[in-house]
Amino acid sequence: MAENEVVDYYDSIASQYDESRFGNSYGMFIDGQERKVLDRLIDVHQDSLRLEIACGTGRLTNYATHALDASSEMMKLAMERHHQVEFRCASATNTGYPDGMFDCVYAFHLFMHLNESVVSQIMDEAHRILKPNGRLIFDIPSKKRRRLLNHRQVSWHGGMEMDCSNVVEMIGNKFQLRRHYGIMMLPVHKLPDRMRLPLQQFDFWLANGLLKEYSSYLVFELKSSHISTNLH
Repeated sequence: MAENEVVDYYDSIASQYDESRFGNSYGMFIDGQERKVLDRLIDVHQDSLRLEIACGTGRLTNYATHALDASSEMMKLAMERHHQVEFRCASATNTGYPDGMFDCVYAFHLFMHLNESVVSQIMDEAHRILKPNGRLIFDIPSKKRRRLLNHRQVSWHGGMEMDCSNVVEMIGNKFQLRRHYGIMMLPVHKLPDRMRLPLQQFDFWLANGLLKEYSSYLVFELKSSHISTNLH
């Protein structure tokens, strides 16, 4: 799907997005695990500049000093939540920020909706705007999990998947893979509603054990090698 079509889609669902995606026990389960990972990776009390790309309605924008989204309708809701954050409506492939501005760039629920070419462009842009040894953090559905369960996503929504080897191949010499986390090992959508949230901590422990690459989602932390892809 073209970028403008994706933006139109999210503009159209902005007002219902939070309630439909995260206003239930399944969404709360994912949100809680994502926050556990971000709490380990981002110190909000540190004097640093942190950019969230594809901030959406601002669900995870409390970890950022700056935030960006291509959907103006989604971003309006984020701006109402986070008055201390500097917002910008722009594409993640062309943010407009200066070279080497940020200590950290993070994105959740973005790469999964894009193709490999666009993901690579976003990584190039993140590399450009990161400081030396800056970090890029993102989530993606686990390729190994989907292969194990013989799952094939046929639509653009959540269609992208990766494993560690795919990430290493894609980042080339721009980044180094520092570490990764797993999110959601249990088939939470099949569990009774009352059991989901009580099992969240146990599931997080499972998802970050020896079989973490078979979790539903993987969160990667990359460190910029600061080998410029542009000539100045």
